[in-house]
Amino acid sequence: MIQQIEKLKEIINQNSMGHLPLPHRVDLMKQIGDIRTVQKVLCECCKKACSCFPEEFGAESLLYDVLSEMDSYLYKNKGTAESILVSIERLHNYVEQSADSPEGMAGWAIIALGYAIHYDAASILSIEDYDGEDDDAFDFESWNADFIGSIACSGSNPFVETGDVEKRKEYWLWYVKMVLEVSQNPNAKYQSLPVCKSATPLIDIPVRHQLDLVKTNKRISFDDIRDAILLQIPSGIKWDFIDVLFVSCTSSMLNIHSSTGDKIKIGTMATINICKEFRLKRKEMYMYYPKEGAWFSLKMVINSNSSYNLDFNYDNWDEIPSYFQELDWILSFYTKFPRSIEYTPKWLRKIVGSRKLYLT
Repeated sequence: MIQQIEKLKEIINQNSMGHLPLPHRVDLMKQIGDIRTVQKVLCECCKKACSCFPEEFGAESLLYDVLSEMDSYLYKNKGTAESILVSIERLHNYVEQSADSPEGMAGWAIIALGYAIHYDAASILSIEDYDGEDDDAFDFESWNADFIGSIACSGSNPFVETGDVEKRKEYWLWYVKMVLEVSQNPNAKYQSLPVCKSATPLIDIPVRHQLDLVKTNKRISFDDIRDAILLQIPSGIKWDFIDVLFVSCTSSMLNIHSSTGDKIKIGTMATINICKEFRLKRKEMYMYYPKEGAWFSLKMVINSNSSYNLDFNYDNWDEIPSYFQELDWILSFYTKFPRSIEYTPKWLRKIVGSRKLYLT
């Protein structure tokens, strides 16, 4: 293999794009043969790509957690390929939204690695109907982590724009050296995970003035929503209080229960109108103090004397129903209602990542 590696170095140096064509990498991986070793090669490519963006892939990154999970699976036999698939499927749409940047491509390499782990590296060892094409013959979803890593490290796809040829060449020369060493000693990590940022202390969210609009000076009232809900309560039901849960993040959910625990069913149009009014109140609150963000969910307790209490959830991930805990949904919601960073909890900062979305 040493002679083959030397030939590949010549090919990289002579390539006008500084690129190592896919046919040579396919041959190289097939020569290695062992699926787990090939997966480790692709894992090392992800580590290399992430090391170019230490701020984005430090300990506070969701993707760092997944890469760490895969690294432990490959080198320590911890976890399962099925659990890795669950992790990357959860992140897939979220990562795809930012894959138009170099750091976004580093994240996409991690997604590609997850699929390579679950599907036995078929994307490079068993390419369907493969006839020696290069990477540009395949769509974005089919790229391997090694090629995606080259885009992240060089800043561009060589088939779209030339970009930094020297950085791309440097990456592929690193790659062939790494492949040789990993194939010779597959049980030893070639490189460690990217150096983590030190863990940040717990974040104290400042007091929200939006709540004063509702609870203190009552500039914004939910009386109309209370009245609309009470009109939907069947007259034959005896109750001491009514529990209302409204959640809205891309889609909306309205649940109403009486104090006996029975769910109260209301008409479709009434549900649509009440949900609309909740969303309008949220938008109105946000417009007064946008830096404080917008709430994800709201619990409303209506007492038998028609008074009511409101509990707004701006910051608690666990209080968001699991159905709504889709990262791309959360990011889309945040994009619609951006906050300043001091009003953003740690879990939401992970989702927002390095995107320049914080209000100042």
